[in-house]
Amino acid sequence: MATRELHKRYGPIVRIAPDEVTVADPSALPLIFPVQKPLQKTDWYIPWRPKGLGSQPDLFTQTDEKAHTAYRKIVGGVYSLSSILRNEAGLDEMLELFMERLASFADRGEEFDFGLWLEMYAFDNIGVALFGHAFGFLRDSVDYNGYIHAVHLAMPFLTLLTVTPYYAQPFLMLVAVCIPKLLKAVLAVEDIKKSAIKETQKATERSREVTGNRPDVTSQLLAIVQEKGEKVNYSHREITSDMWVGIMAGADSTAVTMRSVMYFLMKNPDKLEKVRAEVDAAFEDGTLSSPVPYSRVSTLPYLTAVIKEAGRLFPAFSVSMPRYAPSQGLTLCGKYIPGGYTVGMNPAIVQHDRGVFGANSHEFEPERWLESEERTRAMNRAILSWGAGTRTCVGKPVGGSRSDYQVLTDSAQLALTEVYKVTAEILRRFTFEMAHDRPWKVQNCSFNVQTDVVCRFKRRDLTGT
Repeated sequence: MATRELHKRYGPIVRIAPDEVTVADPSALPLIFPVQKPLQKTDWYIPWRPKGLGSQPDLFTQTDEKAHTAYRKIVGGVYSLSSILRNEAGLDEMLELFMERLASFADRGEEFDFGLWLEMYAFDNIGVALFGHAFGFLRDSVDYNGYIHAVHLAMPFLTLLTVTPYYAQPFLMLVAVCIPKLLKAVLAVEDIKKSAIKETQKATERSREVTGNRPDVTSQLLAIVQEKGEKVNYSHREITSDMWVGIMAGADSTAVTMRSVMYFLMKNPDKLEKVRAEVDAAFEDGTLSSPVPYSRVSTLPYLTAVIKEAGRLFPAFSVSMPRYAPSQGLTLCGKYIPGGYTVGMNPAIVQHDRGVFGANSHEFEPERWLESEERTRAMNRAILSWGAGTRTCVGKPVGGSRSDYQVLTDSAQLALTEVYKVTAEILRRFTFEMAHDRPWKVQNCSFNVQTDVVCRFKRRDLTGT
């Protein structure tokens, strides 16, 4: 990563444009992402906003902090852990179907693109959680409606738009029509928008047909529209806009994390056997049973450490999450930053800080999370994987008596629910390895997307256990 090399050469704060700096020192995190008086998001977020859907920006692209706070009060409870777990039975159906697909590969002794199948699994879970119905990736063993292809085409183009001056963006769109690859990307963005509209409409019809409270997100948001939509300025258009975010980013972020967990375990066989032994022991003493409940599997300390370490070492989102410095300016790492400058911190850089994570911060070492409560708290404070300050992923609880050990786990409810459950089930049922000795391939287009995670699976003999 070029920015990481710049920080190695020039220190914790680097000027990357006339009015923009990037910061690597975790001590600056509460200054750039404060909970009180948060800094305003920059225009970098605007290209991610789907045109023609909501009458107001969604939670991710909203740059006005007061509007963001008001919007989150309306919908935040829908994304809480308790709300997500109301739909755990539906997620369990997808988990079991995924295990069947993996078992088929194992029985045939076939090498397969495990990374792609993890994303297909994540997309079907998005369908269950958001719309109350799996898309059909696992059922039909295909890229349903080309969603994955569309997202992977759209991401590089949208990332290009984020660094294009606003006055040049119309010109870029015009040029895109003349360049086949860019045209495909523009069309992919439109396809995702149409998908959000279609899936929201289908979920709306299902919600009307079934009596009782449905646990999917769309049904819960529809209830908000019916109960107080006009009063709080929340309509069907906002639901569709929110679902765009889910389709566009929800599955990718989850799949990246799942790939990271599995890849680092395969590259570190001693860690793999250690976490498998913990999972086996939990099954044998009755703590776990299939399908594994999130409430129990999330209490396994070494599995938790493995998941946190994989997310630390390879975060799904790899951009600086830029903010505008306040009008009075601010001091970062001993340097005064004038008001209006862009400041930001990249999770992929901050989470490798040697001062916080140790001299071996570039290595996969889950044990670092189990050394002491004090160190765990310090490391949790330097984790940006799921956002920071007022802009964590929806669903992160505020206050309460949750321990620091659980902070990361609570900041992205659906994603981490999936990661815990699928990791434990795979460890219990299969042995697995990379089918080649090459490192994975990575493309950073805001999301750090890995490819070439081709694997071989074998069923484990669990007779007598």
